[in-house]
Amino acid sequence: MLEILQGNILYMFYETKNSITLQGDIAVAKSIDKGVTWEQLGIALDEGYHLSHPYVFNYNDELYMIPETSDRGELRLYKAVDFPLKWTLEKVIMKKAFMNSVIINYGGKYWLFGSYYSGFGFFKNVQQEIWYSSSPLGPWKPHKQNPIYNTGKSFGVLRNGGRPFMYNGNLYRVAQDCGKIYGQRVRTFKVEILTEDEYREVEVPLGIEEPKKGNNAWNGARYHHLDVQDLGSGEWIGVMDGDRALLGDSVHRCIVGSTAVSVVLALFVLVGILLGPVNCVLPQCFHATSKRNDAFLKWEDYPNLFSSKMRWFYTRMNMMSSFLRGWVKPSTCMGKSVVVLIFGLGVVLMCTGVKYIYGGNGAEEPYLWKDQYSQFTLLTMTYEARLWNLKMCVKHYSRCPSVKEIVVVWNKGNPPELGDFDSVVPVRIRVEKQNSLNNRFRVDPLITTKAVLELDDDIMMSCDDIERGFRVWREHPNRIVGFYPRLVAGSPLRYRNERFARKRKGYNMILTGAAFIDRIKAFETYWGEEAKEGREIVDKFFNCEDVLLNFLYANSSSSSQAVEYVRPSWVVDMSKFSGVAISGNTQVHENIRSDCIAKFTEIYGSIDNWKWDFDSRKDGWDV
Repeated sequence: MLEILQGNILYMFYETKNSITLQGDIAVAKSIDKGVTWEQLGIALDEGYHLSHPYVFNYNDELYMIPETSDRGELRLYKAVDFPLKWTLEKVIMKKAFMNSVIINYGGKYWLFGSYYSGFGFFKNVQQEIWYSSSPLGPWKPHKQNPIYNTGKSFGVLRNGGRPFMYNGNLYRVAQDCGKIYGQRVRTFKVEILTEDEYREVEVPLGIEEPKKGNNAWNGARYHHLDVQDLGSGEWIGVMDGDRALLGDSVHRCIVGSTAVSVVLALFVLVGILLGPVNCVLPQCFHATSKRNDAFLKWEDYPNLFSSKMRWFYTRMNMMSSFLRGWVKPSTCMGKSVVVLIFGLGVVLMCTGVKYIYGGNGAEEPYLWKDQYSQFTLLTMTYEARLWNLKMCVKHYSRCPSVKEIVVVWNKGNPPELGDFDSVVPVRIRVEKQNSLNNRFRVDPLITTKAVLELDDDIMMSCDDIERGFRVWREHPNRIVGFYPRLVAGSPLRYRNERFARKRKGYNMILTGAAFIDRIKAFETYWGEEAKEGREIVDKFFNCEDVLLNFLYANSSSSSQAVEYVRPSWVVDMSKFSGVAISGNTQVHENIRSDCIAKFTEIYGSIDNWKWDFDSRKDGWDV
């Protein structure tokens, strides 16, 4: 919940979980820039039971809080004695285990909305009630329509999901949609009638787009709380929670993973039975020996229920193992195939189990930098013959968390329709008049992000790798940060591949087929007067635009590092499948680039005196 004090200072109260006791407490954070950044202040309220949904409001210039205290079985009102971190219990409003309670001043009265469980077991329902009073301190009287809602355990859209608010003279209630899962989403209702005798509300659009990036979206799995407030200057501010995983996801993954591993163990025993070793641990093996010791004879003759049950169990196991070996015949070709099939199934199940237990919920999350997230524009240059690659590229990368927009630089042929793409972010096609590789870095005033990811449409890598690269670029936005390192070296200077760079344990160039750049620095530098001769060379060879940008960066960075490498976990070159590659002959391609390097060296100076080592980062992202 938000509370506005001292002009533009915002205080946000929220539920936080104690990592030791796993109990919910109420914490508070402060913002002095209208919610752009937040400073964590600490725990505002900590009781001996679970607390959540802190509803903070002002009454007679005093600040009060109603947290959810349903575990206590009562609705409690706290008063600030040293805002925002010290609160004291003012009174118990009523002895009811209300959940997500809110109090609003409307029509000359104070109205309390709350929900609670009624009944037990199979007959357990959730009821929504309204109470009213002339003061938030009470006494409270029940609404004549109580319960205004009475439904099953899922309780649909009843439970309050945030602070009610006034807009254009109308009162709106925020509610949780828990019809399928807890906290599935937020819905809003316009209150049409609210009197002591009658209550009526109708649903209205919330005005928030549903998450489209699946688990990669910050609220892809669920969101169940919204608090909006008028800042008083015609501006509004809102806070909303979100989750990339469903409630109980970790338990579900643990159960599925453990089940898969258990099946693998059972298959391991089955293979042992088929091949013979497991039979040796059964008592019948002892009967096969020529001599049994006295201890075994004594155990064998011991007339108790346990020994007879064990004898029966081992006998049946031996019979089963004999039956399986006789049925499968592991020494035959068919039997060996069955054993191999069981082994393969075990490998698959073991991988599945490990993935469920240790692999997380599948969400590829963005990486924080200075406690903030950001976004970038993905720019890819292509032409008509590579449309298949482009469609796959757009579909995959539009789901990455930090991608804000995709810009397609269309160099040749008839451009596609926007409807041809399966994208969850806006796609813009920029049709160029001339087929030139210089178009990759053309100044584009419609791009609104500072960061641009230059990416060839035939390169496929994970969103997590992209997000890590973006995180590194945000540390050093004056650099070219990418995934393809090269080392220009030799006499004369030659363009070499990544294998050569790794043998020499360093690099001085990053290819912009997959690299982050600063939109303003890169584009304006590339199209500056100093780079004119270099652009003409790019057009002449129809190559080397990324080499030119590296020279320009090195020339402008003086003594600081101009490029930085991030190692991807995996990369797939999709041009191998489409048959349409920009550089078909590798040797010819490298020779052309070596010629470009010679010419750029004459114009801008050499870069062979620059070299940066692999594995220089503490996080190991450049190994």
